[in-house]
Amino acid sequence: MLLAGAGSVLGVVVLVGVGYAVTDVPPPSASATATATRILYSDGSELGRTGAENRIPVKITEIPEHVQLAVLAAEDRGFYNEPGISPKGIARALLTNVRGGGEVQQGGSTITQQYAKNAFLTSERTYTRKVKEVFIALKMTRTVEKSQILEDYLNTIYFGRQVSGIEVAARTYFGKPTSELTVAEGAVLAGLIRSPARLDPAKHPRDAEARWGSVLDGMVKKGWLTPADRAAQVFPKVLAIGAGPRNNDLSGPKGHIVTAVLEELSQNGFPEDRLSVGGLVVQTTIRKSAQDAAIAAVQEVTGSTPGEADLQGALVSVKPGTGEVWAYYGGANGTGFDYAGQGAGRQPGSSFKPYVLAAALESGLSLDTRLDGNNGKDFPGLEKPIENFGQDSYGRVDLVEATQRSINTAYYELGLEVGPAKVAELAHRAGIPAAVPLAGSDGVTNGSISLGSYEVHVIDQAAGFATFANKGVPLKPFMVINVKRGDEVVYTAAITPGPAAFSEDVAADATFAMQAVVQRGTGRGARLDGGRESAGKTGTSSDNKDAWFVGFTPELSTAVWLGYAKPKPIRLDGVEVTGGGFSSRIWKAYMDPALAGMPATRLPERAGVGDRGSFDGGSESTAPTRRPRTRSSPTAPVELSPVPVPSQEPSPEPAPSQAPDPEPAPTRAPDPPGDPGRPSPPVIAPSPAG
Repeated sequence: MLLAGAGSVLGVVVLVGVGYAVTDVPPPSASATATATRILYSDGSELGRTGAENRIPVKITEIPEHVQLAVLAAEDRGFYNEPGISPKGIARALLTNVRGGGEVQQGGSTITQQYAKNAFLTSERTYTRKVKEVFIALKMTRTVEKSQILEDYLNTIYFGRQVSGIEVAARTYFGKPTSELTVAEGAVLAGLIRSPARLDPAKHPRDAEARWGSVLDGMVKKGWLTPADRAAQVFPKVLAIGAGPRNNDLSGPKGHIVTAVLEELSQNGFPEDRLSVGGLVVQTTIRKSAQDAAIAAVQEVTGSTPGEADLQGALVSVKPGTGEVWAYYGGANGTGFDYAGQGAGRQPGSSFKPYVLAAALESGLSLDTRLDGNNGKDFPGLEKPIENFGQDSYGRVDLVEATQRSINTAYYELGLEVGPAKVAELAHRAGIPAAVPLAGSDGVTNGSISLGSYEVHVIDQAAGFATFANKGVPLKPFMVINVKRGDEVVYTAAITPGPAAFSEDVAADATFAMQAVVQRGTGRGARLDGGRESAGKTGTSSDNKDAWFVGFTPELSTAVWLGYAKPKPIRLDGVEVTGGGFSSRIWKAYMDPALAGMPATRLPERAGVGDRGSFDGGSESTAPTRRPRTRSSPTAPVELSPVPVPSQEPSPEPAPSQAPDPEPAPTRAPDPPGDPGRPSPPVIAPSPAG
């Protein structure tokens, strides 16, 4: 046994020696040959680029010592003492990888190993690459000065915002050369290296500041910064995205797509340094024709270059059944604020009511349930009564009419009957991310949720309504289909339908009510050409600060928002803007060309779920007729391309008893004089919306 053990050890030593001997270290200058990573539309045409060479090399003597130490505190505190590798780190990473199985998940990498990987190797996660990385790092430590390794590392590492190297990073984030960076500024840049997209202070200030504090604490722990100096540090002001020098043009609406693509890959465990090294091809779900239609539709109302004080718009379009994002418009300035998915979101107003309706149907109520739709109703705990737009009263109404006319008093009562917490729970199941708080600061969800008082993002609404179109089954929206290096696929999106948010019958009945909104209700401006069936909901927050229209066909779910960067009442050409006006027309102006050439499929017929009833004595209406329907499994395979469906006859015109609907007004014409989805003065806290 002793001889066998000695032989094994000797064998390992021989292998290590041979590996070390045959490993050559390329010249450090070979690291500066990065090529661009191309980001493509779904049809293969180029959308943008990222990771192209954008660096200004500087000598280590030009980099302040406190900046160097901040990087060491963040990435490799034993850099000057270790042999180029960290045996403890490698052992810890190996144990983690063995437990996890499959590809290498953790590397236990030192700065020397990181540089070896980025400069001389691919970013593939394999044990072979990891072994090569270790041998190169070991040999570099024997043949290259530590200060030279650190210099090369700082001149090549990726810092986000399409920037590689410490010098351009300093200019991009702080508008100054590296030599002028303060301790606090150096700690910000050092903290970015781990995950530039997730830790960019402009988009994720809390995460960035937490990482910054960790870097400074590491400097104190190593004795590189005194506790007193640490206590005196203040998080520095960082330039906005695009304010510094740029190598790749992110101006225009496409900039928001590129940023979202990078963040999506980062969130899915795809290291951003793969993109910065370059040579990759990222295929997205964005359809160029749909994106062009989105830009044209929104900018027809907002203009092509709105300033911060001007009216802003956002549009996101998602394919039900897959979650593919076909179009994403977060604003005209791609380096500015992303109104489609950034920040806390905006109040959705009455466009949130379909979740209340679905929760009611799920609880056992039916579309024939009748409520009091009169104006000025008092509810327990409220100082002022709930009011309808224009103080209109409607008498007893069923849930279809309450949805069609967006009656606040009826929906507030419905939400209380179902339970605000159940409404929030269903909305989260349907696609509003759990990270979006549908409650107050105390965590309590109150009745105002029924009128859309809690903020959501435009992409959240597009995904949530896609769940109705997909028979109650949600899918997470995504933009990246795959990433390739040459012919090798190094990343593929996983499309996994979630558990059903609600039943197919609930989805059908909620859709039936939302069809009435488009056919003869507040969303008449969203009627599609050729009689193509659609369903949706208008939404206008209190004081007209946000105007929404969210709707869908079986093929596409799209959310549209209009508002100002600093919320204030929306007026165009002297007329109040509501969700039933310009927002619904933007939706139509986008959907008609986006769906052009696709067969028109019909929405489901009413299923008739629940019990007919009234909160004060019952309904005389007859139960609806059910139509047998084929149910689909929520875990059926997902296709990325639409499946042709035979064309259907146009939907019938509204019943003769309805007054003729006005034709949609020409672009930029005044909005209709009133949106029943918008309440009169605020009457409930927090920030009521209709």
